[in-house]
Amino acid sequence: MQTWSVQVPATTANLGPGFDVLGMALGLWNEIHVHRSDTLHIHVEGEGTNLIPRDETNLVYRAMVRLAEWVARPLPPVHLRLVNRIPLQGGLGSSSAAIVGGLLAAQEVLGVEVPREVLLQLAVELEGHPDNVAPALYRGLVATAVDEQGALAVPIPVPDMRVAVVLPRVRVSTEEARRLLPSRVRHVDAVFNVARAVLVVQALSRGDYSLLARVMADRLHEPYRRVLIPGYKAVRRAALDAGAAAVAISGSGPALVAFAPDRHGEIAQAMVKAFDRVGVPARGWILPVVPGNEK
Repeated sequence: MQTWSVQVPATTANLGPGFDVLGMALGLWNEIHVHRSDTLHIHVEGEGTNLIPRDETNLVYRAMVRLAEWVARPLPPVHLRLVNRIPLQGGLGSSSAAIVGGLLAAQEVLGVEVPREVLLQLAVELEGHPDNVAPALYRGLVATAVDEQGALAVPIPVPDMRVAVVLPRVRVSTEEARRLLPSRVRHVDAVFNVARAVLVVQALSRGDYSLLARVMADRLHEPYRRVLIPGYKAVRRAALDAGAAAVAISGSGPALVAFAPDRHGEIAQAMVKAFDRVGVPARGWILPVVPGNEK
């Protein structure tokens, strides 16, 4: 019995001022193992075992069906084994990993190769925005946009780097985090973010942590979302005191990502302890930025 396997990385979106635009792939991987079966069967291991549906509403399976529709080929019944290491509702791209993984798995099962640009459009159709699905698909650092022709994704080379990621045991849904955002922003705040988003890209592409420390600041989403993260200010301060150059809310949170040239373990430990001091359990990872995929 032939089994196909794909891996999809976690992602961190926004990167401070790059709201709904910038995303980066991180080396925390979900695995999908699939083979043909008589009926649909979905087995889930790891994160979200009790939360992920095991029927046709499963997001991995829905993505597989969508790709089969696009290539006009019937999707046979499959057995899916999902090995999840990316936490759900943590701001680390779990839904994007499911979508991209499903699209890639469907390619294998159906024996087709769909252009990556088409995979991006299908992924955005399912997810609603490109800033997580694009780095899950392209890897590395990616800048995204959406226009009348669809989604755009431009990979940006970055040097080898690692980040400290800390996730408090707090549930924050993307929908809830979106509702907190104002419908209008001041012109001066928009300019503030545009300038810093450009400079964040420059800092990351050069591995320039001194520049990153100056420019990773945001006025469009983090001031509103940090209220959902208990102890945010103290945790951020702990990370900076331990050697981080910059700290950002990962996606809609509650995970925080800290950027530094070294001392990642000390930074993660300091952040976990800071959460503990406000009565919130947290766990941390030291994750590499996944190199961009030229394919």
